Amino acid sequence: MSCWNFAEAIYQLAHSDWGEKTALIHADHNLSYRELVARAEGIADFLSDLDLPAGSHVGHYLRNSNAYLESFVGAGLAGHSHVNVNFRYTDEELTDLCNGLDIRVLVYDSEFAGIVAAIRPKLTETVAFIEVDDDAVFGSGRKTNDFAAALSELQARRPDDFQRKTSSDDLILIATGGTTGLPKGTQWRHEDMFRKTQTATGNALKMILGIEEHPATMEEHVANVNRLPGGMPFLSLSPLMHGAAFITAIMMLAQGNPVLTLQGRRFDPDATLDAVKRHGVGCMVLVGDAFAMPLTEALERREEEKPIESLLMLVSSGAAMSDASKAAFLRHQPNLFMMDTLGSSEAIGYGISTPEAGVFQPLPTTRVFDEDLNPVVPGSDTIGMIYSGGFSPIGYYKEPEKSAETFLEIDGTRFVKTGDRCTLREDGLIVLLGRDSTVINTGGEKVYTVEVETVLVQHPTITDALVVGLPHERFGKQVVAVVEGPNLTAENLDVAGIQAHCREHLADYKVPKLIFAIDDLKRAPNGKPDYPFVTDYAEAQAAAC
Repeated sequence: MSCWNFAEAIYQLAHSDWGEKTALIHADHNLSYRELVARAEGIADFLSDLDLPAGSHVGHYLRNSNAYLESFVGAGLAGHSHVNVNFRYTDEELTDLCNGLDIRVLVYDSEFAGIVAAIRPKLTETVAFIEVDDDAVFGSGRKTNDFAAALSELQARRPDDFQRKTSSDDLILIATGGTTGLPKGTQWRHEDMFRKTQTATGNALKMILGIEEHPATMEEHVANVNRLPGGMPFLSLSPLMHGAAFITAIMMLAQGNPVLTLQGRRFDPDATLDAVKRHGVGCMVLVGDAFAMPLTEALERREEEKPIESLLMLVSSGAAMSDASKAAFLRHQPNLFMMDTLGSSEAIGYGISTPEAGVFQPLPTTRVFDEDLNPVVPGSDTIGMIYSGGFSPIGYYKEPEKSAETFLEIDGTRFVKTGDRCTLREDGLIVLLGRDSTVINTGGEKVYTVEVETVLVQHPTITDALVVGLPHERFGKQVVAVVEGPNLTAENLDVAGIQAHCREHLADYKVPKLIFAIDDLKRAPNGKPDYPFVTDYAEAQAAAC
């Protein structure tokens, strides 16, 4: 039986004709597939020496670097499970995450050494702490409890000494940020995630190689990759500790594409363009206009350099790009294919954007059901919820009740309840409305925030918007918008004009009653909105009126 495991795929590519091709790029440090796997074997041996139970959880408390993916592959070769760790968490949040998800080994950047030292006595399950040098290149230094030791020991062993422990049933845990409570550990079998992400590249393989079906075996997959001329680098501008960036990165790596990561702790549009041009990046993932706007501004300044000439695909995950940003990118690369995607840690890619704002093409396995779990009739006014079918996680780690709420069997088919509300057009396209967690009940009418936000960003002065509900004496809640735009201030904000624009597209009860300008909505790097911050800001502005 074939082993559908990301670490196994990368291992087999390293031991094929693909082995000398580039796998990882960070700053001036390039690793071939063969070099990556050699280093990962040392990491796997290091972990094996700890005598951990099979499938133990290895936490990755790291910024973007080669080290992150070296550690992932090493843990996978040893038969252990990856867990992402948010480096923006407070000490208490980190402690809860490590204990709640039973992290046995914590791999962390040296910049976080102080935090790790502070929480270490509180960690009940963690038995090993692995520090990575600041430059995030394994083997660059020597510490008592560092992977560098494992890598140096590797040189003394025979090349065929290593025994990998990969399985299709091994797990990848994606810790979800969540809107309430502790993060949940979404458990994906390697094979399920591999098959799910393969679906995303199925059309491309069909066009390039004439492949009509997914490979039957890992060996066939490796042979297919070896028929390709050579992968163009993939660049994610989001941290790998976020699910969308990490999942896309390992998918690309397993498909033979180099993964490029950038130095620095903050997004730098000029450094990004330099890297795209220098390395000939073919695919890039970003998060809405928070990244797109600074990039297009830099492109305008550097038009003669043609820095994105190599770029073929641009994907926005977590937030949609505005029409203005898309048009700006196309001016500089007319052949660029762009799309916004709907997805989550539990349901990888269940819809892709269309030219119409807020309208998505569902994947073949995506369904829309009403409150009674009956299919929504296309063209009806019924507000339904999106359910994602096909390959999916086995559930949340040690969360049976939450798993039962999210992973449902409907008419004999297993689905993921995404939480996204929508209507279904007669042509089968999805009109996204928002999530139950952000719905506003105003005078008995339900207002879904995404629907209003989509209309707001179509106004020429607005580049980003978030909608919240504030208390109202008569209606319970009122719809309030906080908007961002170039040079947009309280003084030049045309509230009446924006409301008139909204009335052209929305029922009156959905039109924001109050609208406030802000310099920065402070979205997270993965595009997720900070609703508590925005709500506090809106409340303060409303009180000052």
